[in-house]
Amino acid sequence: MNIQKILALDFDGCIVDSVLEALFVSYSSYRKYINRKTKIFDNKEPKIGDFLNLISNYPSQVEKFRYYRPYIKDASDYAAILYIIENKLKISSEEEFFKVKELIPRENLEKYYRYFYEVREMASRENFDAWARLTPGFSCIDKIRKLVDKYKTIIATTNNKYSIKDLLSGPYLNLNIKEEDIVDLHISTDKLVQMEYITRKYKVKFENIHFVDDNLSHLLKVKPLGVKLYLAGWGYCTEEQKIFAEKAKDITLLTGENVYQVLDSRLSRFVS
Repeated sequence: MNIQKILALDFDGCIVDSVLEALFVSYSSYRKYINRKTKIFDNKEPKIGDFLNLISNYPSQVEKFRYYRPYIKDASDYAAILYIIENKLKISSEEEFFKVKELIPRENLEKYYRYFYEVREMASRENFDAWARLTPGFSCIDKIRKLVDKYKTIIATTNNKYSIKDLLSGPYLNLNIKEEDIVDLHISTDKLVQMEYITRKYKVKFENIHFVDDNLSHLLKVKPLGVKLYLAGWGYCTEEQKIFAEKAKDITLLTGENVYQVLDSRLSRFVS
Protein backbone atom coordinates (compact mmCIF):
# COMPACT_ATOMS: atom_id res chain seq x y z
CA MET A 1 0.00 0.00 0.00
CA ASN A 2 1.28 3.46 -0.87
CA ILE A 3 0.90 5.62 2.23
CA GLN A 4 0.08 9.14 1.10
CA LYS A 5 0.42 11.03 4.38
CA ILE A 6 2.48 10.41 7.48
CA LEU A 7 2.39 11.99 10.90
CA ALA A 8 5.96 12.19 12.21
CA LEU A 9 6.19 12.94 15.93
CA ASP A 10 9.20 13.83 17.99
CA PHE A 11 9.27 11.92 21.27
CA ASP A 12 10.93 13.93 24.08
CA GLY A 13 9.15 17.25 24.45
CA CYS A 14 6.33 16.23 22.13
CA ILE A 15 4.89 12.95 23.40
CA VAL A 16 6.56 12.74 26.82
CA ASP A 17 7.87 15.23 29.35
CA SER A 18 11.31 13.68 29.84
CA VAL A 19 13.03 16.51 31.71
CA LEU A 20 13.46 14.49 34.90
CA GLU A 21 14.71 11.45 32.98
CA ALA A 22 17.24 13.66 31.19
CA LEU A 23 18.23 15.11 34.55
CA PHE A 24 18.89 11.65 35.97
CA VAL A 25 20.93 10.52 32.97
CA SER A 26 22.86 13.77 32.57
CA TYR A 27 23.62 14.10 36.30
CA SER A 28 24.92 10.52 36.37
CA SER A 29 27.14 11.24 33.37
CA TYR A 30 28.23 14.65 34.68
CA ARG A 31 29.44 13.17 37.96
CA LYS A 32 31.50 10.60 36.11
CA TYR A 33 33.14 12.63 33.33
CA ILE A 34 32.72 16.38 33.93
CA ASN A 35 33.07 16.97 37.67
CA ARG A 36 33.45 14.09 40.10
CA LYS A 37 33.21 16.57 43.00
CA THR A 38 30.15 18.42 41.77
CA LYS A 39 28.06 20.35 44.29
CA ILE A 40 24.86 19.69 42.36
CA PHE A 41 22.52 17.65 44.59
CA ASP A 42 25.43 17.68 47.08
CA ASN A 43 27.09 15.10 44.83
CA LYS A 44 24.75 12.38 46.08
CA GLU A 45 24.82 9.16 44.09
CA PRO A 46 21.82 8.92 41.74
CA LYS A 47 19.74 5.76 41.95
CA ILE A 48 16.91 5.30 39.50
CA GLY A 49 14.51 3.94 42.09
CA ASP A 50 15.07 6.83 44.50
CA PHE A 51 15.79 9.73 42.17
CA LEU A 52 12.48 11.55 42.62
CA ASN A 53 13.01 11.49 46.37
CA LEU A 54 16.60 12.77 45.98
CA ILE A 55 15.74 15.76 43.80
CA SER A 56 12.73 16.73 45.93
CA ASN A 57 15.26 18.32 48.29
CA TYR A 58 16.72 20.52 45.54
CA PRO A 59 13.75 22.21 43.82
CA SER A 60 15.69 25.29 42.66
CA GLN A 61 18.29 23.20 40.82
CA VAL A 62 15.55 21.13 39.17
CA GLU A 63 13.73 24.30 38.16
CA LYS A 64 16.89 25.73 36.57
CA PHE A 65 17.49 22.50 34.65
CA ARG A 66 13.99 22.73 33.20
CA TYR A 67 14.44 26.44 32.48
CA TYR A 68 17.47 25.83 30.25
CA ARG A 69 15.99 22.75 28.54
CA PRO A 70 14.92 24.74 25.39
CA TYR A 71 18.60 25.24 24.47
CA ILE A 72 19.19 21.51 24.03
CA LYS A 73 20.10 20.28 20.54
CA ASP A 74 21.83 17.03 21.44
CA ALA A 75 22.63 15.02 24.58
CA SER A 76 26.00 16.69 25.17
CA ASP A 77 24.24 20.02 25.71
CA TYR A 78 22.81 18.78 29.00
CA ALA A 79 26.32 18.93 30.40
CA ALA A 80 26.31 22.66 29.71
CA ILE A 81 23.10 23.08 31.72
CA LEU A 82 24.66 21.37 34.71
CA TYR A 83 27.84 23.42 34.29
CA ILE A 84 25.70 26.59 34.34
CA ILE A 85 23.89 25.44 37.48
CA GLU A 86 27.13 24.34 39.12
CA ASN A 87 28.81 27.71 38.55
CA LYS A 88 25.69 29.80 39.17
CA LEU A 89 25.88 31.43 35.75
CA LYS A 90 23.09 33.41 34.12
CA ILE A 91 22.42 32.72 30.47
CA SER A 92 19.95 34.68 28.38
CA SER A 93 20.62 33.57 24.82
CA GLU A 94 21.51 30.53 22.76
CA GLU A 95 24.81 32.16 21.83
CA GLU A 96 25.77 32.54 25.50
CA PHE A 97 24.70 28.98 26.21
CA PHE A 98 27.00 27.45 23.62
CA LYS A 99 29.90 29.69 24.64
CA VAL A 100 29.59 28.17 28.10
CA LYS A 101 29.57 24.69 26.58
CA GLU A 102 32.92 25.47 24.95
CA LEU A 103 34.42 25.82 28.44
CA ILE A 104 34.01 22.07 28.99
CA PRO A 105 36.96 20.03 27.63
CA ARG A 106 35.93 18.31 24.38
CA GLU A 107 37.44 14.99 25.46
CA ASN A 108 35.29 15.00 28.60
CA LEU A 109 32.20 15.90 26.60
CA GLU A 110 32.75 13.02 24.19
CA LYS A 111 33.02 10.55 27.05
CA TYR A 112 29.98 12.14 28.70
CA TYR A 113 27.97 11.83 25.48
CA ARG A 114 28.71 8.13 25.07
CA TYR A 115 28.01 7.38 28.72
CA PHE A 116 24.72 9.34 28.58
CA TYR A 117 23.14 6.71 26.34
CA GLU A 118 24.67 3.85 28.33
CA VAL A 119 23.11 5.19 31.54
CA ARG A 120 19.74 5.62 29.86
CA GLU A 121 19.75 2.00 28.72
CA MET A 122 21.00 0.69 32.06
CA ALA A 123 18.38 2.65 34.02
CA SER A 124 15.48 1.44 31.88
CA ARG A 125 16.65 -2.15 32.29
CA GLU A 126 17.37 -1.91 36.02
CA ASN A 127 13.97 -0.51 37.05
CA PHE A 128 11.66 0.18 34.14
CA ASP A 129 8.73 1.39 36.26
CA ALA A 130 10.90 3.94 38.07
CA TRP A 131 12.43 5.06 34.77
CA ALA A 132 8.95 5.38 33.21
CA ARG A 133 7.82 7.62 36.07
CA LEU A 134 10.48 10.10 34.94
CA THR A 135 8.96 10.20 31.43
CA PRO A 136 5.19 10.81 31.75
CA GLY A 137 3.04 11.70 28.78
CA PHE A 138 2.02 15.34 28.34
CA SER A 139 -1.53 16.35 29.22
CA CYS A 140 -2.50 16.20 25.53
CA ILE A 141 -1.53 12.51 25.26
CA ASP A 142 -5.18 11.47 24.77
CA LYS A 143 -5.44 13.71 21.70
CA ILE A 144 -2.17 12.36 20.34
CA ARG A 145 -3.48 8.84 20.92
CA LYS A 146 -6.57 9.61 18.81
CA LEU A 147 -4.36 10.84 15.96
CA VAL A 148 -2.13 7.76 16.19
CA ASP A 149 -5.17 5.49 16.01
CA LYS A 150 -6.45 7.30 12.91
CA TYR A 151 -3.30 8.03 10.86
CA LYS A 152 -0.03 6.33 10.00
CA THR A 153 2.36 7.64 12.62
CA ILE A 154 6.15 7.54 12.82
CA ILE A 155 8.28 8.59 15.78
CA ALA A 156 11.29 10.66 14.67
CA THR A 157 13.60 10.93 17.66
CA THR A 158 17.21 11.42 18.70
CA ASN A 159 16.46 9.00 21.52
CA ASN A 160 17.03 5.23 21.39
CA LYS A 161 14.12 3.09 20.15
CA TYR A 162 15.10 0.30 22.53
CA SER A 163 14.68 2.67 25.46
CA ILE A 164 11.28 3.98 24.43
CA LYS A 165 9.49 1.12 22.65
CA ASP A 166 8.16 -0.38 25.90
CA LEU A 167 6.88 3.03 27.01
CA LEU A 168 4.47 2.91 24.05
CA SER A 169 2.69 -0.13 25.48
CA GLY A 170 -0.70 -0.21 27.21
CA PRO A 171 0.34 0.20 30.86
CA TYR A 172 2.23 3.39 30.05
CA LEU A 173 1.49 5.62 27.03
CA ASN A 174 -0.78 3.17 25.21
CA LEU A 175 0.22 4.41 21.74
CA ASN A 176 -0.28 2.03 18.85
CA ILE A 177 3.10 2.62 17.20
CA LYS A 178 5.24 -0.35 16.19
CA GLU A 179 8.94 -0.58 16.95
CA GLU A 180 9.65 -0.67 13.21
CA ASP A 181 8.03 2.77 12.94
CA ILE A 182 10.48 4.42 15.34
CA VAL A 183 13.20 6.32 13.47
CA ASP A 184 15.90 6.88 16.07
CA LEU A 185 19.56 7.76 16.58
CA HIS A 186 20.58 4.50 14.91
CA ILE A 187 19.38 6.04 11.64
CA SER A 188 20.68 9.53 12.53
CA THR A 189 20.42 12.24 15.17
CA ASP A 190 19.89 14.69 12.30
CA LYS A 191 16.16 15.24 11.68
CA LEU A 192 16.83 16.13 8.05
CA VAL A 193 18.43 12.73 7.49
CA GLN A 194 15.53 11.12 9.33
CA MET A 195 13.00 12.80 7.02
CA GLU A 196 14.93 11.58 3.99
CA TYR A 197 14.90 8.08 5.45
CA ILE A 198 11.12 8.24 5.98
CA THR A 199 10.50 9.20 2.34
CA ARG A 200 12.55 6.22 1.16
CA LYS A 201 11.14 3.66 3.58
CA TYR A 202 7.48 4.63 3.30
CA LYS A 203 7.52 5.91 -0.30
CA VAL A 204 5.94 9.21 0.68
CA LYS A 205 6.66 12.68 -0.66
CA PHE A 206 8.26 15.25 1.63
CA GLU A 207 5.22 17.52 1.35
CA ASN A 208 3.03 14.71 2.69
CA ILE A 209 5.03 14.31 5.90
CA HIS A 210 3.53 16.29 8.81
CA PHE A 211 6.36 16.70 11.29
CA VAL A 212 5.74 17.82 14.89
CA ASP A 213 8.68 18.82 17.10
CA ASP A 214 9.15 21.16 20.06
CA ASN A 215 12.66 22.04 18.87
CA LEU A 216 12.47 24.99 16.47
CA SER A 217 16.00 24.40 15.17
CA HIS A 218 14.97 20.91 14.01
CA LEU A 219 12.01 22.34 12.12
CA LEU A 220 14.08 25.04 10.47
CA LYS A 221 16.67 22.48 9.38
CA VAL A 222 14.15 20.32 7.52
CA LYS A 223 12.22 23.29 6.15
CA PRO A 224 14.01 23.25 2.74
CA LEU A 225 12.68 19.73 2.13
CA GLY A 226 9.10 20.95 1.96
CA VAL A 227 7.90 18.94 4.95
CA LYS A 228 4.79 20.30 6.70
CA LEU A 229 6.06 21.73 9.99
CA TYR A 230 4.43 22.10 13.41
CA LEU A 231 5.90 23.45 16.66
CA ALA A 232 4.66 21.57 19.74
CA GLY A 233 3.91 24.54 21.95
CA TRP A 234 3.41 22.38 25.05
CA GLY A 235 7.00 21.15 24.87
CA TYR A 236 10.34 22.79 25.66
CA CYS A 237 10.17 25.73 23.28
CA THR A 238 10.48 29.29 24.57
CA GLU A 239 7.90 32.05 24.26
CA GLU A 240 10.13 33.71 21.67
CA GLN A 241 10.14 30.53 19.59
CA LYS A 242 6.36 30.28 19.82
CA ILE A 243 6.02 33.86 18.61
CA PHE A 244 8.40 33.09 15.72
CA ALA A 245 6.26 30.08 14.75
CA GLU A 246 3.06 32.12 14.90
CA LYS A 247 4.51 34.66 12.48
CA ALA A 248 6.13 32.10 10.15
CA LYS A 249 4.18 31.21 7.01
CA ASP A 250 5.44 27.64 6.87
CA ILE A 251 5.30 26.60 10.55
CA THR A 252 2.09 26.00 12.47
CA LEU A 253 2.07 26.53 16.23
CA LEU A 254 0.20 23.74 17.98
CA THR A 255 -1.16 23.88 21.51
CA GLY A 256 -2.33 21.11 23.79
CA GLU A 257 -5.86 22.29 23.09
CA ASN A 258 -5.81 22.45 19.27
CA VAL A 259 -3.39 19.63 18.40
CA TYR A 260 -6.06 17.12 17.40
CA GLN A 261 -8.28 19.56 15.53
CA VAL A 262 -5.44 21.06 13.47
CA LEU A 263 -3.65 17.82 12.58
CA ASP A 264 -6.85 15.87 11.92
CA SER A 265 -7.94 18.61 9.51
CA ARG A 266 -4.60 18.61 7.66
CA LEU A 267 -4.09 14.85 7.56
CA SER A 268 -7.62 14.03 6.44
CA ARG A 269 -7.41 16.19 3.32
CA PHE A 270 -7.35 14.24 0.08
CA VAL A 271 -3.99 13.97 -1.69
CA SER A 272 -4.28 14.07 -5.46
